[in-house]
Amino acid sequence: MASSDGTDSRTNSLATRSTASTHNDEEIGPSEYKGWLMKRTRMSRKWKRQWFLLKNTDLFYAKGPEDKLKRIPLTNAEISETSVDKKSFAFSIKSKENGRTYFIQADNEMTQNDWMQAICFAKAAGQRGDNSSACVIQ
Repeated sequence: MASSDGTDSRTNSLATRSTASTHNDEEIGPSEYKGWLMKRTRMSRKWKRQWFLLKNTDLFYAKGPEDKLKRIPLTNAEISETSVDKKSFAFSIKSKENGRTYFIQADNEMTQNDWMQAICFAKAAGQRGDNSSACVIQ
């Protein structure tokens, strides 16, 4: 399904192993998740379309797949649905590592659920020691 800007909105999917990675340092692994989402900017609080890549226990985002990635640490982060700015299919990630809350919006409920579940599993996989590895979405 094409969106109003002509892009394919079905790009959010579990990545398969690819030798044509946009990041030359490593291949895209089978457990990675990538795609386009909306993210609220920190200062202006405007919503901008961003490319997201979930890899290991970190979530990365950038203007596009070829741009420099910014990191959202997921270790001990809180993930929850939110109704910020009256946006449908929005969720927040509150990072314990940097104290920042990130607001993200998906195109639809299924995409929102897929991303939240993938982030939760990545976060749980990074738990060490006596912390519970249970995946809980608030």
